[in-house]
Amino acid sequence: MSEVVVVERNGKIASIILNRPDKLNALNREVFEAFDAALIELEHDDDVAVVIIKGAGRAFCVGYDVGTDNPERSKLKSVTADRDRLEVNVERWLRVWDFPKPVIGQVHGYALAGGTQLLTCCDIVITAEDAKFGFPSVPLGGGYVGPMWTHVVGAQRSKLMDFTAGSQIDGKRAVEWGMATLAFPAERLEEETLDIARKIARTPADILRLKKKAINRVIEGGDFRTSVLNGALWDSIIHQADGVKLTSQKISELGVRGAVDWFNSQDV
Repeated sequence: MSEVVVVERNGKIASIILNRPDKLNALNREVFEAFDAALIELEHDDDVAVVIIKGAGRAFCVGYDVGTDNPERSKLKSVTADRDRLEVNVERWLRVWDFPKPVIGQVHGYALAGGTQLLTCCDIVITAEDAKFGFPSVPLGGGYVGPMWTHVVGAQRSKLMDFTAGSQIDGKRAVEWGMATLAFPAERLEEETLDIARKIARTPADILRLKKKAINRVIEGGDFRTSVLNGALWDSIIHQADGVKLTSQKISELGVRGAVDWFNSQDV
């Protein structure tokens, strides 16, 4: 069985590759554990100067696995337990934010929901022009993804995306809004990202570490960390709303694709 997260090295550049291509790299417990292990491994590898995070197959990452085969969906016994689970997820992304080496997110295909949370904690995001950044196709929570977008695209754009289930923007607009740094044609994405990583890697590691801390502290002065962690609280509360319970019921009955079709067929 293939590993759900693969680490590759290319000189001073290392790549963490999300490797559930059949599920468009949806995030589950197995992926989380392997991702955590990859971060620890590369943090302590002095030969690695820059880390690239990317996805195998047709997508970067479509977010958290909410399919009917995901056992985590059946374990939510209380608001407190749900909040604790959600906070563990965002603390993982904050470890990317705090990682002592530059981290580049390389995006192709789809980057949705929880996948975009990861990207907001990367230092630089390089995207294919035709990539799609967006929110969940059905309203299963709230206050979790949107606040993290707000810090990079602003409140009104974040609300526009968050209020509209299934909303998406392409790579070019992601750069315009600040969700990504640079966009390239898909066929050039790999080489352009690697070229940027190599140029960064020429700077001594101790200088890069302090440069990253200095810039991150500016953002944290605007309560970035607090708002990210508070997202777990808001989302756990919203999970108890009747609308979320109905959507979860539809996923159980119809599957994710069927629930999306049901949601989009409603008259308004």
